[in-house]
Amino acid sequence: MNDESALEQLLKSNEYLHHIDMDRKTADLVFDRRTVKAIYKLMSDRTIEYLDFPISSGKESVVFKVFAKGKPFALKVYKLSTLRFGSVWRYIEGDRRFSKEQIKRSNIVFIWAKKEIVNMEELRKYKIPTPRPLMYYRNLALMSYIGSRASPAPMLKEYSGDFNMAFEQIVASMAVMNQKAHIVHADLSEYNILCFRRKFYFIDLGQAVSIEHPWAEYFLQRDIRNMVNFFMKKGIKTSVDELYKSVTGNARTKEFIVE
Repeated sequence: MNDESALEQLLKSNEYLHHIDMDRKTADLVFDRRTVKAIYKLMSDRTIEYLDFPISSGKESVVFKVFAKGKPFALKVYKLSTLRFGSVWRYIEGDRRFSKEQIKRSNIVFIWAKKEIVNMEELRKYKIPTPRPLMYYRNLALMSYIGSRASPAPMLKEYSGDFNMAFEQIVASMAVMNQKAHIVHADLSEYNILCFRRKFYFIDLGQAVSIEHPWAEYFLQRDIRNMVNFFMKKGIKTSVDELYKSVTGNARTKEFIVE
């Protein structure tokens, strides 16, 4: 008779990988023992029922389509093995909203998951399109799924519609985000905006910071330059100074050398 728990048997068998469309190396980075136990906890609590398939994959996280009560959601799994302290601490330290957090190498990924959910909650207060945040647990963040039954919503990079409309909506969202929510995305690009039913959703908000953050101005100008570079290639006439004034309501007085 096997005295091991069902979870322990699952971890040893690697059966949880059999229906996931990822190579072995990527799967090993995502499904370490702590992450599998965290997912098992959400399933035991019936927060989610099962993982369907990966929606997107990056250096620091993988997003899965999951189901709960027959409805699709998105579960973002931050990789405990690749989200490095040195690359993320500056987005947390200096943000007054997280000043009471004890930032350590052992818990920084958990703070990152919490930070993404908190930032989505703040943006949605001002009706800025972003996935609806549901909960976070350890290195997991659960949110609404943006897309159709057949496929997730495409990124702005893949968009081929009306770029004037896209530009106007995105600039309007950036302005509300800056002037009312007082938050800077800090990694805004054509890869972090989804297009669905003629609406443009900001995603990947773990690194977003308060405008009071010491690096906020640098991050904002980097976001603006990314948008200018993208939309100018699509035929939109704009500039960093022009977009800066639209987003902040003020003229740009200091230029940062943005990488």
